[in-house]
Amino acid sequence: MNQSQSQSQSPRHLVIASGNRHKVIELRAMAAARSLSVAVSAMADHGDAPEIVEDRDTFTGNAVLKAEGIARWLREMTSLPGDTLVVADDSGIVIEALDGAPGVYSARYAGSPTDDDANNAKMVQELRARGVSESPAHYVCVLAVVRLDGQPVDNGEALVLFRGRWDGTARVEHRGTGGFGYDPYVWIDWPSPTSQTVAELSREEKAARSHRGQAMRAFMDALASWLA
Repeated sequence: MNQSQSQSQSPRHLVIASGNRHKVIELRAMAAARSLSVAVSAMADHGDAPEIVEDRDTFTGNAVLKAEGIARWLREMTSLPGDTLVVADDSGIVIEALDGAPGVYSARYAGSPTDDDANNAKMVQELRARGVSESPAHYVCVLAVVRLDGQPVDNGEALVLFRGRWDGTARVEHRGTGGFGYDPYVWIDWPSPTSQTVAELSREEKAARSHRGQAMRAFMDALASWLA
């Protein structure tokens, strides 16, 4: 039996450390497009996953916290193979005029429970309080990958990170109904006659340019080499 046949019969398990089913669907589609032999599942598919308190002050810190925390839980609660990959990401927006806020607090900028409208209203309020109507900004995504058994993922590294960054302009003016979070207030290619908000992009256009899309494609490239 050759290696490709072995991989076809025994796909590599990959668990997404998130409750967001869209991330599972996205990863499955990306893996299928590259003909990668992986079995993608959400952490909830394996039981009642613990809540990981994201209390680090960096995107990297929170992504690592989630990946390692869910890996420990899976070791205790499942019989998944040791080479199962656990993937977690943390993302948000950094606005220069707000001294980098909301940053790691992007999802809960206006407090808990999380609410996109409240977060956007606070962002607009904070920009206006500083006497500005716009500011350079960028989205950040950090994706952390660990093995279930804690062994090296690649080249002796037990933790592998992938990053993406998407620059734009945060403005008090909003437009568009797509996307989520701050997307209606983040303008790309601004200023120009063809400027759009992220909320005006199609799902495919956003995936092709976004911070998360960048990180995920880098991960897929690496995964292809790991499975080769």
